[in-house]
Amino acid sequence: MQDIIGLVVGYLREVWLRRWLVVLVAVAVSLMGWFVVIKLPDQYQASARFYVDTQTLLRPLLRGLTVQTNIDNQVNLIVKTLLSRPNTKKIALMADLDYGVDESNPEEFEELMTKLRKDIKLKGSKRENVYTVEYTSANSATAKNVVQSVLTVLVESSLGESREETVSAQRFIDQQLREYEKRLEEDENKLKEFKRKHAGIMPSSEGDYYQRLEAARAKYDSAKLELMELDRKHQALQRQLKGEEPSFGFTEKPAVSSISTSYDTRIASLEEQLDSLLLKYTAQHPDVKASREQLGLLKRARNKELAELKQKSPSNSSSLDQNPVYQQLKVNLSEVEAEKSSMQVRVQSFKEKVDELEKMVNTIPEIEAQLIALNRGYQVTKRKYEDLLSRRESAQISRKASQATDDIQFKVIDPPHVPNEPVGPHRPLLMSVVFIFSIILGLGVALLIALLKPSFTSKKILSDVTGLPVLGAVNAVVNDHYRHRQRLFNLTFTLTCIAFTASYASVMVLFY
Repeated sequence: MQDIIGLVVGYLREVWLRRWLVVLVAVAVSLMGWFVVIKLPDQYQASARFYVDTQTLLRPLLRGLTVQTNIDNQVNLIVKTLLSRPNTKKIALMADLDYGVDESNPEEFEELMTKLRKDIKLKGSKRENVYTVEYTSANSATAKNVVQSVLTVLVESSLGESREETVSAQRFIDQQLREYEKRLEEDENKLKEFKRKHAGIMPSSEGDYYQRLEAARAKYDSAKLELMELDRKHQALQRQLKGEEPSFGFTEKPAVSSISTSYDTRIASLEEQLDSLLLKYTAQHPDVKASREQLGLLKRARNKELAELKQKSPSNSSSLDQNPVYQQLKVNLSEVEAEKSSMQVRVQSFKEKVDELEKMVNTIPEIEAQLIALNRGYQVTKRKYEDLLSRRESAQISRKASQATDDIQFKVIDPPHVPNEPVGPHRPLLMSVVFIFSIILGLGVALLIALLKPSFTSKKILSDVTGLPVLGAVNAVVNDHYRHRQRLFNLTFTLTCIAFTASYASVMVLFY
């Protein structure tokens, strides 16, 4: 550490021995730098503020009827694309910045465009749609023209863009509508031709193939059951008319009344009960068998009683056809036969329907699947077509609304303005930089010379450099004349430093 401190002290001594060189270099560089700073051209800054109004009165009234775009994104897009190459070129032409620029030289014109995009400052706040445009130039009129051109291009681009987008959107929707209309007609023709080709086997309101088959089978089974009931009823009536004599009714002669027996009512009641049981159960059911056995016992008892009564009045059988109950039985039998015939026809029809459906078990489902696919494609096309129709109406209303008023309006708050006082360059700051830099440069030059032409300011340094012991030193003998010259030298140096510092202070006072 002591070696480093000694080395630094040695260098300081070297620089101090060359202090006049430091002062001369600093003064020369400062004078030249200050001259350059003074000659720098003044910079004038033009600025303008504008407000982006997105709250139009028509917009909330047309909500849901027109296509609502994101206004914030649209504003950001317009602001970001303001300094695009076409807009920058337009601004340069409007502000006459291309004067003196050779248009045949692309590099020179490109340099102008790049500088213009770099110098135009567009600042905005996030909470309020207030933006500031700034441009700095050596000519105040040019700065003002550039800012005015930026505002003009901004307003024109917003108007043209919104309306052009609406027209382009409507043109695209019209094109899509024509395509979907053609596709819809093709799908309708395919569907119509398919239905005409497979008429009679198409799905109906009853459902698909399997639902219709189940329904036909249900009707067929129900008809068979009704036919079976009619058949049993017919058999019962036949038994009453053929094998059994009616034991009720009136006769012409009083002797016939003796034919009635005490078993007739019970037999009739039991037969009705047996018919009801046969409608529910089979002939092997225990209740049916018991009823039949009881009915047989009652009939045998009645026949025995009739035989006994006939022996007492032998000539009464001729009055049977005139018995009203017997005639009613014959009428009922005829009605049952007619109903049975009708039911047989229905059963046969249902059976044929079921057989027909069962035969087409592989054909109809495939046709139904093809029909579902055709209907699905047709519905999709129809839905898209109707959606496009609705959107075209919205686009037309949006276009008319955009012609009536603008969604985005740029309102100028502060028109382009250029202060009388220039905003640059900052000469006090630049002169201070030059002052400090000149001193550092003088010190550097003195140190460089000391390194190139070193001298020994102490015995230790001499010993360290040569590696030899220093046996002795000879002191200089200073006379009065030398002391006088040394004091004069120091006084001159001090006055020079004071004058240099005073010059810096004067310059700062003059330009600050």
